[in-house]
Amino acid sequence: MPNANNREAAQVLRDLVAALRDSEEGFAKAARGAHSDALRDVFSTCSRQRARYAAGLEEDIRTLGADPSGASHSGGILHRGWVDLEARIRPRDDGAFIEECVQGESGTLQHYDRALARPLPGGLRERIEHQRRGVEQAIEQLDRAGVAFKTG
Repeated sequence: MPNANNREAAQVLRDLVAALRDSEEGFAKAARGAHSDALRDVFSTCSRQRARYAAGLEEDIRTLGADPSGASHSGGILHRGWVDLEARIRPRDDGAFIEECVQGESGTLQHYDRALARPLPGGLRERIEHQRRGVEQAIEQLDRAGVAFKTG
């Protein structure tokens, strides 16, 4: 049975896993709807990366002696950007997909910031910081794509 610190860390990680699964699904939906092959590739790559991030954190939860199932958002951080993405942007253009994905990833960053504000054992902080940088890089890439889309 995990100690109190490990239980708290496991809950923080479960929240991140839930956010990452939302992000993974949101990017997958955006990839299915994107008109541009290049943008579809970006969305698909981000979706796969979020799946890898979530799987790594699920393994960390197990290492803490907890069950990774039941991942859900705690603390009521509104993750509006990924909620019903498909319904909000169909049949919009690729620019709308980019905007929605940036908004969704901004919500994902809030979950990372919340996690990093908590005490975390071992190498978890480094993993979470690394993943957060990956999310930031995706936002930067999407911002560049959005600028290119508007000027192109």
